[in-house]
Amino acid sequence: MDFDPSTYQEISFDAILPAKDLIKQIKENNHDNKYPLVMDIGCGPGNTAKLLAKELNPEHIVGVDIDPDMIAFAKQHNAMANTDYYVQDISQEWNQWDKSLQKLAGKVSIIFSNYALHWVRESEIAAQNMAKLLANNGIIVIDILYCGDIYRNAGTDERRAELERRLRYPSEQEVIGQWVTAFKSAGLNRIDIKYWEPKSIYPIKVYNEFIQWPVNWYKQFLTDSTGNEDMDKVLRELILTDRARKMSEKSPKGEDLIEIKQELWNFVIKK
Repeated sequence: MDFDPSTYQEISFDAILPAKDLIKQIKENNHDNKYPLVMDIGCGPGNTAKLLAKELNPEHIVGVDIDPDMIAFAKQHNAMANTDYYVQDISQEWNQWDKSLQKLAGKVSIIFSNYALHWVRESEIAAQNMAKLLANNGIIVIDILYCGDIYRNAGTDERRAELERRLRYPSEQEVIGQWVTAFKSAGLNRIDIKYWEPKSIYPIKVYNEFIQWPVNWYKQFLTDSTGNEDMDKVLRELILTDRARKMSEKSPKGEDLIEIKQELWNFVIKK
């Protein structure tokens, strides 16, 4: 994914509100308010682990992320006495996991993941691993971001057909459906789902950098990289048309602002 950890920590505006909403759902579904072990999947630079520590006061937090640079940053800048960070791909087969993490099987009381699982292609393996980690009466509280149906902004039928030929990203139904199926296949059938559209406000110059991340999500599904159009440029334009609204207000620093709409599915899964 090639995210710069310090940049991500500074500009992850869109992830804070959803993270707080997930934490609210944890509190609503865990009535004894005790959290022996919380795992943050896709912990990034460690900012959400700090938020979890503040809001839940767990005995122990384990943050995992596929990106070694993110974990190195988390250890350096967001270290806490009760927190450990590991480089780990959650869609890796269980027998290949870090041995220290394998020892947590059946012991994790809360599995948390915010703005991360849309990058996971092997949802069945990931769901099986989460089921293996989860303690009896444990809870999985996660969100799945859908980056949007940008075909609808393609313009002419001919241009849409050309885009569909070159870029075959999954539909929202396919993305969410595959996760539901994956959790059910892992023996986790008590699933509550909520859809909502959180909005975030960015300085335009900041979002011009951030937008590369959803661009990269779509580029995973390119079937044909040839053609006259620069796909990064095309995707940027389609994403902005789909989700962005320029605001009349300015930031306290006088910067032009943009409002971004996200499409987010929250899952609460009980063992």
